[in-house]
Amino acid sequence: MSQSTLQIGAVSAGRRFNIRRLAFAAIALLFADAAAQASVSVNTGSLGASANGTNANSVTSGTGAVTAGGDLSAVYDGLAGTNTTIPFQSGLNPASGSPFSVEFWAQPTNSDNDDAPVSNRVASGNRSGWVFFQRAAATGWNFRMYNGVGSGLGWDLTGGAAPLNAWSHVVATWDGSAAKLFVNGALADSTNDAAATGVYNASSSAVFTVASTDTGSPYAGSVDEVAFYGSALTPAQILNHFNAVSSPNAGAYFSLIQSDGALLQLSNNNVPEPSAGMLALGAGGSALLRRRVVRR
Repeated sequence: MSQSTLQIGAVSAGRRFNIRRLAFAAIALLFADAAAQASVSVNTGSLGASANGTNANSVTSGTGAVTAGGDLSAVYDGLAGTNTTIPFQSGLNPASGSPFSVEFWAQPTNSDNDDAPVSNRVASGNRSGWVFFQRAAATGWNFRMYNGVGSGLGWDLTGGAAPLNAWSHVVATWDGSAAKLFVNGALADSTNDAAATGVYNASSSAVFTVASTDTGSPYAGSVDEVAFYGSALTPAQILNHFNAVSSPNAGAYFSLIQSDGALLQLSNNNVPEPSAGMLALGAGGSALLRRRVVRR
């Protein structure tokens, strides 16, 4: 092979391809693929594709919570129907006595004191499942679990702060008998509301929903890194997650969530950005641009 050509046997005899055109075509395919996948939030947790999220057409992308790696978030406009849904999964609805944790990052842009960034509730009949509500900024985040008697609450926890236009890290854990709420890496509330019964009625049909409940309460703002675990995360794990989001190492946060056993992990980064090398090919200036692809 000479210094100016690459010999590729798969190309038909005598035909020549300019690698610069190939680079532009590859970049175009990458961005076309990104647009085509905008309707899907890929689950990189252990439940795999069966727990992929389906985004409404009105869901858009924005800057994510993770500092490194060009992270993206899902952005919701606060209108009914602008949400992400995952069909019923038994792994996301463990039995009432089985531990679990729910985690997400939220950057709200508006509030009417009843917005639901993440929900796994069934409100019809005797309520089941759980839901998060974004309350007033100073009131913070509210986590509710239903007890299966009408709309009665089994657990009702509220704490932290829910400022507009700023990221909050929110985690709820259930150890099989008690719930805790953590905000920005710290315990925000573990004392159940006096009116709640302490009983949890797990759902057998809930649709996992981002940016609304099963009956409404649309959320306005960004949501990122939604995760669900089949265990009660420890305070140390939760603090590690909060701190890792600002790591300068791309992939550090993602790997940590994986290592802690996420069944669901929606990072909103379905299609990798073109590499610097690929962009250089498209822009020119690389020595590879001077090579021709030919076959004798």
